[in-house]
Amino acid sequence: MQTPRDFEWLADKVWERTREHISPTTLKRMWGYLEASVRPRRMTLDLLAKFVGMADYDAFCRQTGETQSNVVLSDRLSAESLENGQRLQLRWQPDRRLVVRYLGNARFVVEESVNSKLAVGDLFDCHLFIAHEPLFMDNLVHFGRNHAAYVAGKKDGISFEFC
Repeated sequence: MQTPRDFEWLADKVWERTREHISPTTLKRMWGYLEASVRPRRMTLDLLAKFVGMADYDAFCRQTGETQSNVVLSDRLSAESLENGQRLQLRWQPDRRLVVRYLGNARFVVEESVNSKLAVGDLFDCHLFIAHEPLFMDNLVHFGRNHAAYVAGKKDGISFEFC
């Protein structure tokens, strides 16, 4: 949450999921983007808790430890939305980069590989790319040999863009 547009985007997402309105200005105050001398209202805290899948703010506060499930707010790209031949650049830490071309039916071929264990010509299936989440590749063919799966960006996730 770094720009005014980020807070407008989040307010829209809250509306889409809950059908309740929250002001981008309220969100800016909560994230410390604007100085605030007042504490958030209980109604605001309940709404944000509902947005992330909890019944209310009390339920949110009772939750301990890491969750096993979570709502995804990051940009995502479905293979179904791609056309054959479209290319994506995938990046993850530390300094890994792939350029892949869509072959159809959720199948991709690696065209460029920098600092990755994957190689040019490798094939894999992937139905969904989610920014800042690990990338799960299924039915990997690496150097002509079939492998079950491969995970890229396991710790910090991936980024993607069209190229």
